[in-house]
Amino acid sequence: MKKDLLTITELARLRKVTSETLRYYDRIGLIKPDYVDPETNYRYYSIRQYERLGTIKELRALGLSIHDIQDYFTGRNLKKSIDILTHHQELLQEEIRQKMLTSQVLSRKLHFLREVSILPSIGVVFECRFPTRYMITFGEPAGGSREHAYAFTKLEWYLDDVAPILASDRIGVYGDERLLHKTKDIVPSVPMLFVDNNSIESEFKRTVPAGPYLCMYYRGTGLEEYNEQFEQITEYMQIHHLQVAGDIFQIYKIDVTITSDPNETLLEIQVPVAPV
Repeated sequence: MKKDLLTITELARLRKVTSETLRYYDRIGLIKPDYVDPETNYRYYSIRQYERLGTIKELRALGLSIHDIQDYFTGRNLKKSIDILTHHQELLQEEIRQKMLTSQVLSRKLHFLREVSILPSIGVVFECRFPTRYMITFGEPAGGSREHAYAFTKLEWYLDDVAPILASDRIGVYGDERLLHKTKDIVPSVPMLFVDNNSIESEFKRTVPAGPYLCMYYRGTGLEEYNEQFEQITEYMQIHHLQVAGDIFQIYKIDVTITSDPNETLLEIQVPVAPV
């Protein structure tokens, strides 16, 4: 009976798997040995098991699960094999698409972080013009750091975006010109997430009109708070005869998803303006 058969050790060595893997395949019925010595319980395999094990290794290398492989060998015919492999190829292509999308998000994030490390001086007002932008918001003021953290969690869950935690440069709040008025109180503002126009269709998507803004990077503890550096924006508007012309945005540029050092936290205020 043992003539021309391979021991479990020999088959494992030839196919570069472990003996325990073969024992596991035996237990689940994926590869049953041709002969088991009744006295020693040693397993012996024929060349048919060698070929079957090779097929299993190929399917595992393609990413098929053990369950899928068991199905592959059950009632097998050409059409079923083609269908299974075609379905798995579709899954792989979708996985590749998702990984490519994640890679693009990471590339944008790394580009932003490298740029932000050499930003203009903190607390300096500068003019910029934003194109039309889009945001997701539930339109409800948060009322404090704990509340807006919860609101961001709800927004990210709703958006179901790729690696949203890496998108801190588009997470923030918007509010009215009370953000520029000196106060120690929380300034009620609405949490939001900037999104690409084509990335989502939603009743909660709002258009942010294009236009000129006064912007400034600043260090701070959080959103919905007045910062004494905002006085420079107020003075700039007075000197240049400008007024607030829409929602003011406070955006996290570098937050706790990137650094644990509070001295590295960076925010940006964006104030839409128009001539008085």
